[in-house]
Amino acid sequence: MSIDLKRSTSKIATSLGLLSQLPRSLDQCKKTTHIPINFQKVDCTLLRGDNLDALALLSGLNNPFVDFCYIDPPYNTKNKFIYNDTRTGNSSEVFGSHSEWMTFMLPRLVAAHSVINETGFIAVSIDDHEQPYLRLLLDKIFGEENFAGNIVVCRSKNGKGSNKGIAVNHDYVVVYSKSHQAEIIGLGDDETKYDQQDIHGRYKVDGLFRKKGDASKREDRPNMFYPLYYDELGRVFTKKSHSNQKEVYPVDSKGIERRWLWGRDKAELESWKLYASKNGVIYVKNYSSHDKKIKIRSFWDNNKYLTERATSQIKDIYGEKIFETPKPVELIEDLILSLSSKDSVILDFFAGTGTTAHAAHNLNLTDGGSRKVILVEQDINISDAHVAFSYGYRTIADITEARLQYISKEQNSYSYESISLDDLNATNDQKNVSLAYG
Repeated sequence: MSIDLKRSTSKIATSLGLLSQLPRSLDQCKKTTHIPINFQKVDCTLLRGDNLDALALLSGLNNPFVDFCYIDPPYNTKNKFIYNDTRTGNSSEVFGSHSEWMTFMLPRLVAAHSVINETGFIAVSIDDHEQPYLRLLLDKIFGEENFAGNIVVCRSKNGKGSNKGIAVNHDYVVVYSKSHQAEIIGLGDDETKYDQQDIHGRYKVDGLFRKKGDASKREDRPNMFYPLYYDELGRVFTKKSHSNQKEVYPVDSKGIERRWLWGRDKAELESWKLYASKNGVIYVKNYSSHDKKIKIRSFWDNNKYLTERATSQIKDIYGEKIFETPKPVELIEDLILSLSSKDSVILDFFAGTGTTAHAAHNLNLTDGGSRKVILVEQDINISDAHVAFSYGYRTIADITEARLQYISKEQNSYSYESISLDDLNATNDQKNVSLAYG
């Protein structure tokens, strides 16, 4: 690892009282400016090997190049998964049993920070157990001021957990920006909600045109208290032009005189954006558009995010649930859409079943984007007692690559490259090779 990354990691570890816990392997990571990777030429690049080694290599690029980083790291649940999910520190340490997990994540997050550009984001899936400690690390590395939000994702309708505790039915996605230059794009609106149509396009009846809450009374803005007129078709006018038009003022159900949202001049110019119910309640029409984005909320509750959906997707691809903690492709799609552009470079260094690559590919097909993905997954052996072994997979990276093979069979134009870090290091030891990237 470069001296800068090592120093940054040590500095943060010292401030958190974790310095003594840092792994010795940190000294063995080597940064090189000679990386024979041209990730812009293929849809996905899979680096097979330790993700700390991979991140150290990627930090050799002269400029931060990642636009969006998503990871789903081990949650330290102590369960026997296909990967190591038990990292328990000494209870006498500053953060008790969480210390070892924190020292595992710290250098990886520091390295990730170094490859994300100034307008980029990182999003990390996590559960209740390590979420507070992840926040501490990210506050130190990315800065408290760059905390973008904490998304609560409903993953199970019934919840999970023992009878003694609370049945948990959510995970988190913790989001940080690299700097103040980063902007959240938001999600595309659901066009199926626009159930009405006129000559101006599809629309839905949205909010009241009568002001509510603070500064909503007639005396607050007297010039916004005036009559409107409406007909049986729901059309709204500022002047009465026919005897069948009815008059309405911004008066609420309790008889309190309120005010409209707009002044008379704007209402006259844009009266086509207003709609009247049969009872004379005036609403604003909300029109649909292809490029319209809505601000993402902190609570994501949609059946497409459920764990059972992810499990079903894994079985469709692999024939069996060969990975214990998959994420549904739709969750990653929505994160990518919300936090990056169509031509982004996306990094996932806990790749698992390669869902991030699949999500980016689906979006490219949908919106014509040119997203490129870099995945990292460890090339360690799978136990012969695990179901994945019986399906022919020998390392976890084999499972990741199988997803890429599946995508390429579904879409002939899809391209990927699989690179062994062991082979790459051997090459770098023998000769210098030129760095190639877009």
